[in-house]
Amino acid sequence: MNLIPIYIIFIPIITAMFVYVVNKKVFNYLVFLAQGVITFLSIRYYMLCDGFIEKQILVLGGWEKTISISLRNDRLSISFIFLTILMWWLILVYCWEKRKSDFKFLFFLLFLEGAFLGLIQTNDMFNMFIFIEITTILSTILIIYKKDGYSVRAGLYYLLFNSIGMVFFLLGLIFIYTVTGSLNLDIISEKISLMGENSVVNLSYILIIAAVGVKSAFFPVYNWLPKAHGAAPASISALLSGLLVKGGVYAFIRFNQVFNIDSLKEIFFIIGCITAISGVLFALSQKDIKQILAFHTISQIGIILMGLSSMTGKSYVGGVMHIFNHAIFKSLLFMGAGYIINVYGTRKITEIRGVFKNMPFISCLMIIGMLSITGAPLFNGLVSKTIIKYGLKDNGIKTIILYIINLGTGTSFIKMSQMFFGSFKVQKIKSYNTGIAMVTLAIICIILGNFYLPFTNILFGDDFSTVKVVSISSLLNYIISIGLGYLIYKWIIEKDYKIIKRLRHLNISFETTNFMLISFIFIMIIWSYF
Repeated sequence: MNLIPIYIIFIPIITAMFVYVVNKKVFNYLVFLAQGVITFLSIRYYMLCDGFIEKQILVLGGWEKTISISLRNDRLSISFIFLTILMWWLILVYCWEKRKSDFKFLFFLLFLEGAFLGLIQTNDMFNMFIFIEITTILSTILIIYKKDGYSVRAGLYYLLFNSIGMVFFLLGLIFIYTVTGSLNLDIISEKISLMGENSVVNLSYILIIAAVGVKSAFFPVYNWLPKAHGAAPASISALLSGLLVKGGVYAFIRFNQVFNIDSLKEIFFIIGCITAISGVLFALSQKDIKQILAFHTISQIGIILMGLSSMTGKSYVGGVMHIFNHAIFKSLLFMGAGYIINVYGTRKITEIRGVFKNMPFISCLMIIGMLSITGAPLFNGLVSKTIIKYGLKDNGIKTIILYIINLGTGTSFIKMSQMFFGSFKVQKIKSYNTGIAMVTLAIICIILGNFYLPFTNILFGDDFSTVKVVSISSLLNYIISIGLGYLIYKWIIEKDYKIIKRLRHLNISFETTNFMLISFIFIMIIWSYF
């Protein structure tokens, strides 16, 4: 049992290497065998650990805990492991018809899975740095896989900016090592709790969170995300938005548990608000279907940060749940968008019409994703948003901000839903595997929207039956929100005013993006000390 965490990391990596070296089509099917094995091992590990009532620590090599490589698993990490394995299953199924002979693509994809599973389980800062860098490099390769000019520029932008962010992570790592003498997260947490207020610890925390903010696409350092999503193949866009961006959010949670610094909690809520609102505004201005979804990833990350900023209570629980819910419905939307783009040969929402008539099945699945992201009753998006709102109920301003963000999200998807109407003949492309992946995600959206209590029990070990998600008031709120969204779309967005065009064509240079990163760090330093 003790070695299962290592198996979970290295089985995908070794399989990826074998597939690459052998380079035979028949051996490419081993990727499914590897997925099956790590799925079984993960379930077995969860059962053996009795639902992770206590965290499990695996120290490697027989070294002392202070200097050893160690892995840690608890309720949060095992939930991320299950989510990771599920997402890779669905991505493999979704793209199998196109990629089953592409041993290079399968190599990079499966190697990325192993590295991401390592990131989730590592219990020391240096190995977290290593795993983040590996996932960044592999993600870049997959982003530029089309090898056209646009994808190469977007991929290099992603790689360079994330690498600059990780320089600050490395600086923070050095600072914390000088005061604690260890990079083990548990030991660092213990020593920080005994120190009290310490300026070096605070600076280390700020530098690390700045790097994590880049990886998670927080405001104002998210400019790389829409570029990367727009350039990547649909399957990789689904993976980037659904899961890989969440690697930064996962690190954000872990480092807040370690440092436990209260002085920045309020600014994180403010950053979350700005991230969410700016993401919605940019999404409303777009005409490219993938750009609309990419900016909504930013918006939803903002909502997640609004919930996580408290690090305790119902809003925190809602933020963590929204990580999982967003992974499901956003992957569904990106997969559907990829299929539609493939059929229509264009990404412009104004040129895509008659989707429901041409592809009723795919359209129904896309509508489920749209209902989920806009917070419709009986779908998973409402559950996590309601729990966040429940945690913020004592603060009227924060609740209103959350409602405004949801209104903007509804408006944006009303705009996007115009592609279902009208008449436009296309040559239909049958893809059985695409349907399987999307149906699975759509079913999960519905299941988590109605039977979420077992999931909250697994993840938090608590009962949330007192939080009433589905009610007459929630239904009325949703109807009113969609109605207002339709009016905003007709009276403002559809008219495509000059300011909307400026937002759509706004291009922030690489130099400006780096300046915004430095500003982000200074703002946190000023907020922390003053």
